[in-house]
Amino acid sequence: MLSRLQLGDFRNYRQLDIALSPSLNVILGDNGSGKTSLLEAIYFIGSGGRSFRGGRLSRLVRDGAPAATLYAEVVCEDKHHRLGVRRTPGGIDAIKLNGETPKALSEVAGLLPVLALHPTSVELVFGASALRRRFMDWGMFHVEHEFMPVWRTASAALKQRNALLRTGRPNPRELGFWDQQLAQTSDRIEGLRRRYLQALQTGLDTVLSHLAPELKIRVQLQTGLQKDESYADALSRLSQDDIRRGFSQAGFHRSDIRIETRGVVARDRLSRGQAKLVAYGLVLAQLPLISQAGKVCTLLVDDLAAELDEEHRNQMLGFLASTGHQTLITALDQPQWEAVVQQNKALRAIESKMFHVEHGQLRPLTGSE
Repeated sequence: MLSRLQLGDFRNYRQLDIALSPSLNVILGDNGSGKTSLLEAIYFIGSGGRSFRGGRLSRLVRDGAPAATLYAEVVCEDKHHRLGVRRTPGGIDAIKLNGETPKALSEVAGLLPVLALHPTSVELVFGASALRRRFMDWGMFHVEHEFMPVWRTASAALKQRNALLRTGRPNPRELGFWDQQLAQTSDRIEGLRRRYLQALQTGLDTVLSHLAPELKIRVQLQTGLQKDESYADALSRLSQDDIRRGFSQAGFHRSDIRIETRGVVARDRLSRGQAKLVAYGLVLAQLPLISQAGKVCTLLVDDLAAELDEEHRNQMLGFLASTGHQTLITALDQPQWEAVVQQNKALRAIESKMFHVEHGQLRPLTGSE
């Protein structure tokens, strides 16, 4: 959970210092004022250097500044941590965790689980398989202790096998060794993924029962393997074609989440509005799994009013108020937000803070206790 954030020369923020509520935080301001940039900064520091917005990451640095700095105070499992990141237009220049350089970005990402609901979340349904695979592996990283070590071993095996394939004439014995390594680790990862998706399905059913009970959605792992085929068999079958192409066509890195509605792939049946609800449901279904792992997630909700009609928006906000996770929501103006709160008892019942952003300047407003 994020307790404090400081920014320097990030997007349109010259300086920012914000102390956050552990439950609900509402960021008010006109379009282009810096609301989304604030959420982006939190996502950036919690994800180890990613952005949920499109465009070049070099633009994270305010125009004319040499670098952007981000500092966060995080509470994780009742311990307080200090995170600092310095990013130049060319990339991350320095990362500090409690005053020291971490050995891996996973040390940083593990402290601040961050999820985002934003206009392009719908691409979880309509977009490329890599987005769903990253979504799935993010959740497993936070809740499956076995996942990261196996994933690192599998990634190393994949890298070595691909390097061997690119030679065009790999040594059969050496190729066989990496085939075995990649097949074994892929099998282990897929077992963990199947278990994770079963748990995610339970959460998804609960979320959609609140948001859109008319939608019946199933998720399952799609590996690309032929019927009854193992990864070892697939690597052997594709070996010559892999050599010709110079990369591995089978393995943990090719899996996808198949999202179905009534037996049909969801992207072929759902409207865009329905797909948004499914995508939001998938993200929110991860929250109880994060809770079971003993962690608190920081949930970033951007431009919800533009994405959902009033009925679904109110249902969504009511659900968010009940999760027990830290939430930041952007809205256009205070009267609009107060009208929403008046319609929603769950929102009135929780502690909240409100902030107003204008031209990269943030000031706190009176929150509800």
